[in-house]
Amino acid sequence: MRKEPIRLLILAAALLLGMTGMIVQLFRILQTDSTAAVSVRQGKYHLNVPLTTGTIYDRNMQPLNHSGTKICAVVVPTPETLASIFTKIRDRDSVQANLQSNSPFVCCLNDEIRSSQNLTVLHGADTPAGALPAQHLLGYRQNGEPVSGLELACADWLRWCDTAADITFTVSATGEVLAGADRSVILSGQEGGGIVTTLDAKIQKIAERALRNMNADAGAAVVMDIHTGDIIACASTPVYQPDRLSEAMDAENTPFLNRALSAYNVGSIFKLVTASAALEQGIPVKHMYECEGAVSVYGQRFRCHKLSGHGMLDMQKALIESCNPYFIELSRLLTPEALHDTAEQLGFGQAMPLADGMQGAAGYLQTVKELQVEAEKANLSFGQGKLLATPLQICAMTACFANDGIYFAPNLLVGYTLDGKTPLAEQTGAQHRAVSSETAAKVRRMMVNVIEKSATTNGKPANTRAAGKTSTAQTGRYDAEGIELCHGWMTGFFPVNHPVYAVTVFAENGGYGNQSAAPVFREIIEQITENCL
Repeated sequence: MRKEPIRLLILAAALLLGMTGMIVQLFRILQTDSTAAVSVRQGKYHLNVPLTTGTIYDRNMQPLNHSGTKICAVVVPTPETLASIFTKIRDRDSVQANLQSNSPFVCCLNDEIRSSQNLTVLHGADTPAGALPAQHLLGYRQNGEPVSGLELACADWLRWCDTAADITFTVSATGEVLAGADRSVILSGQEGGGIVTTLDAKIQKIAERALRNMNADAGAAVVMDIHTGDIIACASTPVYQPDRLSEAMDAENTPFLNRALSAYNVGSIFKLVTASAALEQGIPVKHMYECEGAVSVYGQRFRCHKLSGHGMLDMQKALIESCNPYFIELSRLLTPEALHDTAEQLGFGQAMPLADGMQGAAGYLQTVKELQVEAEKANLSFGQGKLLATPLQICAMTACFANDGIYFAPNLLVGYTLDGKTPLAEQTGAQHRAVSSETAAKVRRMMVNVIEKSATTNGKPANTRAAGKTSTAQTGRYDAEGIELCHGWMTGFFPVNHPVYAVTVFAENGGYGNQSAAPVFREIIEQITENCL
């Protein structure tokens, strides 16, 4: 009787021990499966944060395509972190969806804040909304890809300089960052790296502001250093805005067109070339001609703008009065080769490379064969007929006269920089003697007198002395009222005694140059003199 309870007790104990082993084994299995599940659910979450695009600098190492510092925050969305940045977020609407998520996200802040466990603060350079200085030259990117201007011409170098941060988190399957897990931040690009242009940001803004005051809907202004050929300012209007491209594409006034690099009818400023060609051939400034209001060339009649005629004129008076018959008669004393070659030496009919795949148009200069037709040569003598030129070409010609007859090819790029402080590979434009020193001096004196001895000029600055010449170029096109559309021009240099800059202003369909281009010419010179010299 006593042995039976003992057997039952031993059997119960054995069963209990077996069940305990099974429970332990099951716990081990469940624990292993749970660990495996966590391992499967863990992953890597990457965020690439663009910080700064390659910088385009002016000649003084001032950024043209950036303004101020951009504060980027990489946020792990915990309640505490969101509370610390909520009032500092620049664009709350754009990050509203991210505020409800578990995954890290990037936003821009208006104010500085310190990094913390769940907040990584990075700094870059801001790209302002709207048009940039020299927008047509700088160009733009669309969806990160270069489309036009220097952004496209120098794309390889600028993109190599782009800075960014690649941040890696360890997250769960729901995108939640695992507490205590490591994160890595890898920076790429060349901070401060970019290209250096010859532009001066302050003078560029002066030119753009003056163009906005112009009595024409479209046009251009160019400022050039006469001693180097460096383009100091190159403005075109209207301007497109990279953040509103669709509007610009539909606009009738072609805002994408860089009018400073486009070719147009020239008009009377070409008389400076005809005068130079004559002086080079030994024809004196005192050469006299009587303007009777018109002149016939092999049966083709050319009228003066003063129908009654100017009477007796020398070369100086003919430039002041802008007398077409005088220069037609002067061209009769020149061979086609002499007139053509002088114009070619002064940059007409030649494309002007500025960067890889970026250049000013060649325009059109009549060939020697074409100029063997006397009427064609007569048209060219006062800048009409087939002749086309860009504001950049006209400015380079003007700089040549101011620079003692030495012509510099226009130059836009100084080189590149690695740090935003030191420009490397400095370069200047090619140069050659276009006209003699004596000829250049005579042309300069005549251009000074055009402004200073004219009672009606609108191009005379109040705070310095300048030299110049205007144009009213016929286009052969007419408006709805049957009035011919004419381009207004003015080109010149300053200061007179020690020239530094050449300035050219073009007013598309602006009418008389003295009314449309001359006031802009004057404003640019006055503002540069007051603020930059």
